[in-house]
Amino acid sequence: MYDWPEIATATNALWGAIRDAFNQRDIRAPTTLDRSLSREQVWLSKQLLLSQSCGLPLVQTLGKRVKVLGSFAYQGIAPAGEYHSVIIARADNGKNLASLQGKRVAINGADSYSGCLALKCAVAPFTPGDGFFSEVLITGSHRESIRAVANGSADTAAIDCVNWQLARRHDAAAMSVDIIAHTPSRPGLPLITAGSKTQTELGLMREALASAVAGLDENTRAVTGIRSFQPLDDTAYAGIANDLRRCGDLALSPA
Repeated sequence: MYDWPEIATATNALWGAIRDAFNQRDIRAPTTLDRSLSREQVWLSKQLLLSQSCGLPLVQTLGKRVKVLGSFAYQGIAPAGEYHSVIIARADNGKNLASLQGKRVAINGADSYSGCLALKCAVAPFTPGDGFFSEVLITGSHRESIRAVANGSADTAAIDCVNWQLARRHDAAAMSVDIIAHTPSRPGLPLITAGSKTQTELGLMREALASAVAGLDENTRAVTGIRSFQPLDDTAYAGIANDLRRCGDLALSPA
């Protein structure tokens, strides 16, 4: 989910460490990452070994088809293993959430927790339900949402904090916008495997992930931002399911 082109080499190195840790525990793992399939194809494959998904699809559709292994903890993001969204705007569009009413919002997709549902929950106290923003632009990615705000196509967006860190390092557009709010923390993006895995297999995979991350070289650690692996199961994502019940049907803009 954070496989930006600028860090692809480090992502490959991360996979190499995980692959070796899996193989040491007799868990057959492919030599290289498969980037050829869509996320949905990967998540729903019966052959799924390991992927990273968003928490919203997990609680909406994936929960019966996959099992959760845990999440990565990233540098500078606390509590360890959790994440949040930063709500961004240009300086001329106000300094708080209330000032964004009637503005245009960019979202990466309606199925995104950090880019859409977390934002719905954030603006819910300010709207009677008929839409807080005047218009919604669907960009397809957090990176494009940042660019849309920077170039004036949209006025605000909610950005996953890990993607925000990547943007600050690799995309000049992030330097043209300000953070005006943060959403509450939720468990980080879940690392998932096929639902057919046994508890024994899950235990070995969690052990391997922890070992692989602990042994990362300093460059891979610095480039990816990954500091540790936090074992979790699906119950950790109950907060996102509750957010979906509370705010999932809210409209971001008038129909």
